[in-house]
Amino acid sequence: MSNSPLTKGHLRQMMEGILILLGTWSALTTVFSSTSASSIMSSSPSTPLSPPPVAQTTPGVANTTGRLQQLGTRGQWLLRHIASMTLSCGVKEMSNMKRKLLRHSEVTCNDGTPAGYYIRKSHGSQRWIVFLEGGWYCFDHVSCSERSRVMGDYMSSRNWPKFRSGSGIMSWDPLENPYYFHSNVVYIPYCSSDSWSGTRPRSSAMEFSFMGSRILDEVFTELLKKGLKQAKTVLVAGTSAGGTGVLINIDRIADIIHASDPSIDVRGLVDAGWFLDNEPFRAKHCRDAFTCSPMAGIQKGAQVWVPRLPEACIAIYPNEIWRCFFGHRVVSSIKSSIYVIQNLYDAAQIKVNNVFDERPRSDLSSEQWRYLLSLGEEVKQSLQNVTAVFAPACVAHEVLTQPEWHAIRIQGISLAESIHCWESGALTSSCLQSNLESLLPKTDPPLSDAPPSSQGKRKKRKKGKKNKKKKEKKNKEAKKRYSRSVMKRCQRRLLDECPWPHCNCSCAKSRWETMTEVNSYFLKTLAAVMGIDPSKMANSRLCGS
Repeated sequence: MSNSPLTKGHLRQMMEGILILLGTWSALTTVFSSTSASSIMSSSPSTPLSPPPVAQTTPGVANTTGRLQQLGTRGQWLLRHIASMTLSCGVKEMSNMKRKLLRHSEVTCNDGTPAGYYIRKSHGSQRWIVFLEGGWYCFDHVSCSERSRVMGDYMSSRNWPKFRSGSGIMSWDPLENPYYFHSNVVYIPYCSSDSWSGTRPRSSAMEFSFMGSRILDEVFTELLKKGLKQAKTVLVAGTSAGGTGVLINIDRIADIIHASDPSIDVRGLVDAGWFLDNEPFRAKHCRDAFTCSPMAGIQKGAQVWVPRLPEACIAIYPNEIWRCFFGHRVVSSIKSSIYVIQNLYDAAQIKVNNVFDERPRSDLSSEQWRYLLSLGEEVKQSLQNVTAVFAPACVAHEVLTQPEWHAIRIQGISLAESIHCWESGALTSSCLQSNLESLLPKTDPPLSDAPPSSQGKRKKRKKGKKNKKKKEKKNKEAKKRYSRSVMKRCQRRLLDECPWPHCNCSCAKSRWETMTEVNSYFLKTLAAVMGIDPSKMANSRLCGS
């Protein structure tokens, strides 16, 4: 095989090979079946990877072997190194999460079927991500019956698949999830319709149970038996109603985990669960979660769910315990460290605050625009007392489950970078540390054709020691420079300052049809200010529209 220098083409082929190896475990285990991690690392660049036995070759393995042969000897050695680093960081199981039902428990979904969770273990990793699914709520027979008809999987486990994949921060693809792909991941489906707060079983008075809070108790108790008690860090994350669930349950979850090991670092990651209990733009008849304002809907739910809420918050609002579902009300009662991700123009908040008509006109009224813009400022104000926050000026709802979650930036810093800094600090991950060291410059002593002499040996030893000291000093300085650059970018309070919806160009392209009106309104305003004929800006677009 060729030992020619690596080209961009080689590097592209290597990345394709890495993704194949990460995505097809059967191929990976076959290729490395006779090679331990230590022998992989000790082999030289001149040793090519041996193809798997022909009799055992599957189509996936044959494809992988062909790709490996195209890389050349040096490319294969580098790919071997990257794959072994990935394995040492813990990616050793299937990419899908496997379903586990709580079959021997009285704690159930709304319809009485067993609650449960999905899990993907990553042996070798001591970081766990436990994710609470979101998906609105219901609060009486009418709203819950309708929810059962149109959102059945959010009230029952009857049709849950045996396996499910993870996306965003739960993905095992390092390109989609650069900091957390090697974590143990648990996904808890939402089937209690109570923002993870309820303790109410089914009865003759109510045919549906609301047991979200008790489901979490059961799941975390079971996870401790499945390796969670060996964790160093547990991130309890959630989106929408799941994010609200993190806010109201994080301290109790931490107590459950700390009863097993007080040293485990338990943190909350709240995505799109920071709703405001403000007055809606227009009042509507409150018949379900989609038509009620957050304030009206949660008041109805709190009367039905028998919610379990932080005691310190209840003491502040003894006659309005429903206030404790709202982030800016409950945050002062939370002892655990939390990180809040909240779009300034949250699409769900805008919808339930009835900002837009059922059939919007071509232009929005000045009152609608004032309300929309003031909403962004209200969200900013509500986040003043949060120590770790990422609030982009995006028109969107959930972020963490989106494949492009790591690409959103504020002041040049990505969401993924900011969360990682908050969660682990600079250079504390052994996997990242190992990868950093592999990138530092390495200097080998020069080779000589002259026969060694005793004087030459002494000079060589002296020169070797000198070179070693220089190398150590150089690596130490490189680590310091890297650490300083990371710490400089390690900001935990990032809020967009631009003044209108979707003005942050790293926002994902909006899937919300109202962005057409946002685009039209601001371009017309811009044209008027600049004295430009509006028709000449007909094909112009704002960020994300």
